[in-house]
Amino acid sequence: MAIFDDLKSVGQVLQEAGKIEQYKQILEAQEKLLEMQKRVAELEEENKKLKELLACSEDLEFRISVYYKKSNGDGPFCPNCWDAYRKLIRVIKSYPSADSGKCPQCNNLFNIEGREPVYKPKFARRDLL
Repeated sequence: MAIFDDLKSVGQVLQEAGKIEQYKQILEAQEKLLEMQKRVAELEEENKKLKELLACSEDLEFRISVYYKKSNGDGPFCPNCWDAYRKLIRVIKSYPSADSGKCPQCNNLFNIEGREPVYKPKFARRDLL
């Protein structure tokens, strides 16, 4: 950076002229400038991650009980992991029933085939028949 080179040149002139106190001030300014440059880089990285997270969030669509990406239909993704931790964890289809899936991260079960779950009672009450 040009400003670092300028400060270095000024520091050398001050050092050669025996102006030790001013030379120390130049070194402190360089150190502060490096710290600020590091902080700017950290903030730029954080900003990039937040923009990616926002874009991902806007691309998700909730269907029945899981998330899918609107842009390419990719999914299903666990709503629990996304809503709580902002992590896209793919729901894996369960073997016995292709209509359901399980999140490998939180172990929750979900209906993933886009149909409303059908309630089937285990027994029928005779007085309702």
